[in-house]
Amino acid sequence: MTSSRLSGRVAYVLGGGSDGPARAGETLAIGNGRAIALRLSAEGATVIVGDKVLERAAATVEHLSGPGLAVQVDAADPASCRHAVAAAAAHAGRLDIVVCNVGISGREPLKVQTLEDWGLADDVNVRSHWITAQAALPGMLDAGSGAFVFVGSTAGILSSRRSLSYEATKAAQLAVMRHIAVRYAERGVRSNAVVLGNIDSALVRREFGADGSAARARVVPMGREGTPEEAASAVAFLASDDAGYITGQSLIVDGGVSAAWPIPPR
Repeated sequence: MTSSRLSGRVAYVLGGGSDGPARAGETLAIGNGRAIALRLSAEGATVIVGDKVLERAAATVEHLSGPGLAVQVDAADPASCRHAVAAAAAHAGRLDIVVCNVGISGREPLKVQTLEDWGLADDVNVRSHWITAQAALPGMLDAGSGAFVFVGSTAGILSSRRSLSYEATKAAQLAVMRHIAVRYAERGVRSNAVVLGNIDSALVRREFGADGSAARARVVPMGREGTPEEAASAVAFLASDDAGYITGQSLIVDGGVSAAWPIPPR
């Protein structure tokens, strides 16, 4: 899709690379972050892509529709997060849109939850997001405008019984989003989240296997997994002026899972 809805805007996507595996028939592995960067670019934005592996960010930039920049950022390192925001802002003189997409999953329930797993999940899923927002916020306040979009998960509002650290940090991420929205609304800064359900992303295929797609689709009322491109379209909407009177909200993109009780019949 191409449009000019974001023409002239500058966007920074934290977690905009992808390390596969690719979907069948893809030559470029598409995860949520990469799809978001591509969509924002297609709608006219200059996009700075941050990833832990610079080559992954560069691969995304190579496929953008317009100008962009790849920056290396380790989400577990606060100094690296701040440096990446500074580099992104310096590249184009400002940041109008910041998308915090980076995240890691966990596998441990309460009984066996470890401090190490909890700490890493908090560092990446929460701290990197508020540090990134904190670093980008002054420029937005000076400009009197800006939009944050946090890429969350239904694990932040519903429990899968699978990973305490993931569920807790995804819930905390939404609290960060709401704080920014309420605190800075009067100064022109909006903050929202897309809350994703079963998405056929590179991370999901890597963590749970591509062969599990049919099983994952069975719990979705729509009968299929979502796509990274559909996640990206929701992000682009919240980042645009079409969502100009929306802030502090969690847009649930889950094919109806959170609306169903107890399990959608198939």
